[in-house]
Amino acid sequence: MPGFVRKILIFITGYAWLLLLAGPGLIALSVYSGWKADGDHAYAARESLQTVSGTVTQAAEITVKRKRRTTKKYYEISVQPEATGAEVRKLRIDHSTPQQLVGNLIDEKITALVDSSDHDVVYEVSVDGEAVIRYETTQQRMQAEAASSAKTFSGAGTWIFAIFLTLIGAAGVWSNRKLRAAHEAHLAAA
Repeated sequence: MPGFVRKILIFITGYAWLLLLAGPGLIALSVYSGWKADGDHAYAARESLQTVSGTVTQAAEITVKRKRRTTKKYYEISVQPEATGAEVRKLRIDHSTPQQLVGNLIDEKITALVDSSDHDVVYEVSVDGEAVIRYETTQQRMQAEAASSAKTFSGAGTWIFAIFLTLIGAAGVWSNRKLRAAHEAHLAAA
């Protein structure tokens, strides 16, 4: 085999370890999405949520453009806490909530349950002691999203593709070692 062809193959197979990692990574993603969809892993427990009280000063619809041409939309409300000198909190409300309901929250005193570990996602909003966004509704929506994600990643095709990537990666790493050894032997003989 000519030396330049061997160098090209060594270069190409030098990245086979990425495939060797991608296969088990895809399997781990599949297992994680299945775990998250089972039980109560998709949402935060009511006891772990933080309570935010104050007056809603403004509301906005936010659109985040991501790579691969996907977009995510949500509503963001600004809540001025009742304590003097406290900073305005920006809370996220899911886009499936009716826009009119979010708009009606402006200038209202609310009490919200939010997950501060997840970008202040709102689970429940109460106005005058009456829940306008219910915790149970948010819980069901998050469970459905997790089940949909698990269904996407848990198919037989995903597992076959992951095993295929692992095998190709292992073959590439093995080929790279053999090609490097042959190249070293060729250099030593020359």
